[in-house]
Amino acid sequence: MTESGQQLNDFRLTARLVNKETIRYTPAGQAVLECQLAYSGTVVEAGVERKVDLNMLAIAIGGEIKTLELMQIGQSGNFQGFIAHQSIRRQALVFHITSISI
Repeated sequence: MTESGQQLNDFRLTARLVNKETIRYTPAGQAVLECQLAYSGTVVEAGVERKVDLNMLAIAIGGEIKTLELMQIGQSGNFQGFIAHQSIRRQALVFHITSISI
């Protein structure tokens, strides 16, 4: 929670692009691009170094699609966004990308 009492859902990840789908469009005409991101590295948890390997489903809507399209498979980037359920029917978590820097 922030000082103003507002709850945050802010996720940042430095990861490699391992897969990207073809752009699709929502019924409202919004461009959507799904991709798979991978992270491999170490983090410190409770004072102990821990090895972390993960693959994560991510989605970009609107302007960030252009940056994602330019990225090559295997290329790393800094991704920022939020986590939400994939849909009302699918409760899997998805990283919604709102900003990419490569």
